[in-house]
Formats: sequence, structure tokens, C-alpha cells
Amino acid sequence: MVKKAGFSFLFVLMVFPGLCLYPQAAELSPDAAAEAGDVRPLVPRIITAVSITGLKRTKLYVAEYPLKKYIGYDAATLDINQVTATIMNTGILEPVSIAINEAPDSSGMILVVEVREKWAFFPIPVFFLDSDGGIRGGAALMDANAFGLNDKFIVAGLYGNSGWFATVIYQYTPEREHFPGWSIMGMYGRQNQRDTDQKKRDLRRYDQESIMGSVGVQYPLKEPFTLSASTALIRRNILKTENPLRVPDEGAFGIRVNPSLSASASHWDGFLLSEQSASLEYTLTTLFDSDPLHSALVRGNYEFPIIPGFQAGLRGGLYYTPKAPPLFESSSNAVGINILPATFSARNYAGAAVEFEKYLFKFSQGTLAAQVSYQVIYSYGPILGHQFDHGVSGAISFYLSRIAIPALGIGVSYNVAAEEFQGTFSMGMSF
Repeated sequence: MVKKAGFSFLFVLMVFPGLCLYPQAAELSPDAAAEAGDVRPLVPRIITAVSITGLKRTKLYVAEYPLKKYIGYDAATLDINQVTATIMNTGILEPVSIAINEAPDSSGMILVVEVREKWAFFPIPVFFLDSDGGIRGGAALMDANAFGLNDKFIVAGLYGNSGWFATVIYQYTPEREHFPGWSIMGMYGRQNQRDTDQKKRDLRRYDQESIMGSVGVQYPLKEPFTLSASTALIRRNILKTENPLRVPDEGAFGIRVNPSLSASASHWDGFLLSEQSASLEYTLTTLFDSDPLHSALVRGNYEFPIIPGFQAGLRGGLYYTPKAPPLFESSSNAVGINILPATFSARNYAGAAVEFEKYLFKFSQGTLAAQVSYQVIYSYGPILGHQFDHGVSGAISFYLSRIAIPALGIGVSYNVAAEEFQGTFSMGMSF
């Protein structure tokens, strides 16, 4: 019996030496492993859920939708400034605090966000005054968070020395992945149309009546891309004019189809929101009594922080609409350039600008910032032919943190080639 016991014990030692001759290796915690010099990769702390507090009117799933893209991120490498930019881009929420906490069951990490809702439903007076002598005033009723869904609803009317118009708009914002948004719009107006050159000298004067109704869809593709398409029924009638100049031969009646592809992103540096965007747009206007019209628009904008609170930007655009009659010409706003008068009219544009923006002050109601830019633009129209202009522009903007839209801006620009100043002031909202 003794021999058998000794043999059995020896057999165990030979076959399973680790049980007796070597101590069992202990499992080290991540911190202990780091102190011991263990270089084995640590298990990442993955974000598995989003928690939002502070909502009053906004539906919870609407606020969660843009933040769900961070599920699956490693909590250790998540950029909190990027989360801040995502919240601000909703247009209706202001971030109060952002934290990452471990789930109660230790199954992962939770992105915990506290927000404050912006004031989104309001009647508001609208007033515009520009250096061209144009004065417009009226009122608008806007809900930037209709039904708590981040939808947009606007009813507005404007009256001024150049005519009047009324419009109604409803925009449904996508609230879940792979679900399209849509919009509808109706507009009626009578306008004393005045097309000018760079020095605000009249090129055309005529009165017109405009009627338009449109529907559109927006489909979010893989971030950051969005595919959009719209169709509109348009009617423009030439009215009797007291002091006409180069009046178009006839009005227009037709259907417009407008597909587009866009991409956008943004970043928050703690003071200012920098944006990066690009878009490609094509428009086909089929007229019932004339040849179809084609136009293409390409725009890009790239802003980046130099230091926190001070950023630079490059933007540019191309607008091409060959054979467009006067009724379908455009202003330089089509390519984001403002050194030309709002009444300037041409068929084709190519413009670019370099811009700098500096944070000035932050108040409880918003942030004050200053911008300066240098702009260049080429244009072509049937009356002026080929034109080249360049100049500088400056503005003061107040970004409101308690209201769902920017509401105050003042600026001035100088066209070096034409030796002309442009000044604008707006209070309320623009369309």
C-alpha cells in the first residue's frame, strides 16, 4: 500500500508538475498589470449605450439618434469636443455636461449627456435694411422643434419698397437610421425686380409675380453624406411696369427637378464651431413653352481652428447656368460671396474666399465673434459680359445659445474693383 501511494504521488508530480512545483499565475488587474510592466493589450472600454437628461419638449429618441453613432467607440479615445459638436449641430440642444460612466452591470460604458433645450417656438419681427436702399419688414412664426421632433415649421410674410411675399415651409428631420426626411414649401409674391451692376446702376427694371410649390426628400447615406432631391412647380408672370428697362419678353411656367449630394462635418474647439462641407447640385427646369434649362452648382467650405477661439476658413463655389433667361439669373450669394450688391445679376459665377474668425466674448445668452475675409469672384451675364471683382468683408455675429437660430448680424464689405461699399444689418431671421 505504501509503494502504491508513493508511485501515485510521483506520477502526479511528473505529469502535472505545475500543480505542486510552480505557483498558479494570478490574474492582474489593468492597473496592477501596468505597474508590473505587463505590456499585454488592455481590453478597451467600449461605449454600449447613451443616456440623455434635461429634455422637456424633445422626444428622447430624437435626441439620442445623432449620438448613437458613438456606440461601439472606445471610451478612452472618444473626443468629447466631437460629441459637443454633434449636440450643437441639432440646432435645438445646448450641451451642459458630458461624461462617460461604467454601466451598473459592468457590461460596458455609458455616454451620459445633460442638455438644455433652446427656445424653438416663437413669433418674431423681421427687419432688413441694406446699403442699396432696400427696406423690408414683416413677421414670422417659427417652430424649430415642431412636435418635439426637431422638425421645422415656418410661416412668414415680408413687405417692403421692392414688393411683398408670403411663404409656408415644413421640414421633417430624419430621426432614425436609414429613414428619409422630407419637406414641403409654398410661396407667393409680387416684386419690383431691379437688376444692377457692381455700382448699383440699373440694368433691368420690371415687376413680376412669383408662385412656387415644392416637395423634397433627404436621405442620409453613410456619414457624412446625404442624398437629396426636390421637385417644384414654378410660375413667373411679367406685370405692367411704370418705368420699365430691358423687360424680359415673357414669363415662365414649368417644373423644376433638383437632385443633390452633400457631405458635412464639424468640430468644436471649446469656443467656436468649425464646419467642413461640400455639395454638388444639378437642376433641370422644364418649361412648357420654351426649351429646358440646365444649371449646376458646386460649393465647398473648410474651416479649421488655428488655436482655440481663432479659426481660418476656405470656401468657394461654381455656378453654371448656360442660356438662362433673365428670370432665372442669380446673385453672387449662389457661391457664398457678398462683395457684390444683392441686386447684381448674372448667369455664371466662380468665387472663392479666405476667412478668419475670432471669438470675442461669451455671455449667458450666446457668443460674440468677429469675421474678416478676402473674396474674389468671376461672373458672366448677357449685358455686362465677363467681369472680375475682388474685395474684403467684415462682420460681427452673435451666436445665440438660448434660441434655435442665429438672430443678429451686422457687416460691411468693400469691392476694390468697383470701389463700392456694401453694408447689411438684420434682426430676426432670414429665408
